[in-house]
Formats: sequence, structure tokens, C-alpha cells
Amino acid sequence: MATFAVPPPQTRDWRELPDAKTIDTGTKRLVVFLDYDGTLTPIVEASDAAVLTAPMRASIARLARHAPVAVVSGRAREKVREFVAVENLYYAGSHGFDIDGPGGLRKQVKTSAVPILRAARSQLEVWLRDVAGASVEDNVFSVSIHWRGVAEADRPRVAGAVDAVLALAPFRTTLRKFSGKCVFELRPSAAWNKGEAALYLLDMVRKAEGGAHDWFDGVQPIYVGDDVTDEDAFKALAPFGAVGVLVAPADESERPARTHATHRLRDVDDVRAFLDALAARAEAPPATGDASTT
Repeated sequence: MATFAVPPPQTRDWRELPDAKTIDTGTKRLVVFLDYDGTLTPIVEASDAAVLTAPMRASIARLARHAPVAVVSGRAREKVREFVAVENLYYAGSHGFDIDGPGGLRKQVKTSAVPILRAARSQLEVWLRDVAGASVEDNVFSVSIHWRGVAEADRPRVAGAVDAVLALAPFRTTLRKFSGKCVFELRPSAAWNKGEAALYLLDMVRKAEGGAHDWFDGVQPIYVGDDVTDEDAFKALAPFGAVGVLVAPADESERPARTHATHRLRDVDDVRAFLDALAARAEAPPATGDASTT
């Protein structure tokens, strides 16, 4: 039977978290979860411009040769797979509502909500088409309403449009609103999020590796993310002794002070250095005792 570390009794101030590059993962098997926007690529005003750099892609591919790696994003699964373009990863799109992975793994949650989300997106596009800087992104199992480029005076119009859509049937009973960094999200009303998706993927890795339940004792989950939506994963993985890494510069002002993360990195460059360090550790030959002589 797996034994679990006791999670912190309360959240911490992220500004006081230790640098993730100082962690020692020991000899445990790594299982790594990565957010996309703000973690593997910088946050940009035009969502389609968040393209992964070649060096970051190489770092992800290098780590994936030694450990299971999952990308868990709010973007559509097909889009994040296209952006990352590394084979043999697990991809969880739409905050984990749409998952694929090695060996033909496929899981979709609340497929009945997809046409309703499509209708909500169409209505929002009509209501927001004259709000400069606003954009509506179709993530298949969710809808993102971006307002980073919207003038301060017009931002209440964006929030009002989202709330007005949710007041309509059938959206009122089937969709829920969430907030992120300069974005509103509409998702199916279901007990599912990045945390549930991370737990599901962790168990799928166990099954793929033929592990019994004591397999969890020998693994070190690591989740790296920058947004409030990643808090669900930090919290869900804590009982497994996970390292939760929040990506946040010292002058970060778009998130609450409290977090379930255990460590911090400053930016995308820090994330790449961290992934390279994990890969280097995995590539190092196992330590041996002093050689005997005869």
C-alpha cells in the first residue's frame, strides 16, 4: 500500500517559497507535469503567438527520454500538441477534459457539453466583437475569453457579457465560469480540473509501467505551472509528496499571494534550466561504493 506525505496544513505565501532548482529528488522515478502558457512559453497578448522555442522543445524531449512527461493546459488538446510537437508525451487539453497519451490512451470528460460550449462561444463572439482587444478562443471542451489587451474602461463589458451568457438557458445549468490571468474560462459543470486530470494521468503511468499500488512510494511527481488554475493540481498531488513549482517573477501582480505550491521558479528560462537539471540527473550513472581491489 502506498504511503503518502502529509500535505501542508495551509497554503503558503509564494514570495517565500524556495527556488525549485535547489530540490533533491533522490533516486525516485520522476513523473513530470507541465503547464503551457506562462510556463513553457511567456504570456503573450495574442494567444496564437505563444509558440514554443526550439531550445525549450529540446529540453522537454530530453527529459521525456527518461521520465513520463505530461503537458496540462487550458488550450485545446490538438492545439497544445501542435505547439509542443514532442512525441510520446501525455497531452491534457481544456484543463484536463480532453486527454491523450502513449499507447493509444484517450479520455474525454463531459462530451455532452461540447455543443453547448460552441453555442456559448458564438454568442460571446457576437457580444464582444466591438470590444477592442477582446478575443474568444475555442478550446473544444472549454471557452477562453481573453481581455489582456482590453482598455480598462471596457473590461467591465467583457465580464458583463460572460455573466450574461451564463444567465441564459442552457448555459446556466451546464457551464461554470473561472478566472485566470486576464482571462475568463467557461467549462462544463463537472467535478474535473487540472488536479483531477493529474491524478488520472499519474495512475495511467502506474498502469502503463505495470506498477502495483506501492508503485507510488517510488515516484516523485513534479508539477510546474504559473496560473491559479494550476492550484488544483498542486493541491491534488500534495498527498503524493509532489513538488509543486509555481512560475512567478518577483514583481508578479496577477495572482493571489497564497499558493499550494512548494517551490518557485522565476520565468520560462528558469523552467528550461530546471528541466535540463532533471534530465541531467536522470542521465547520470547510479552512484556506486568504493571499488574494491584484490
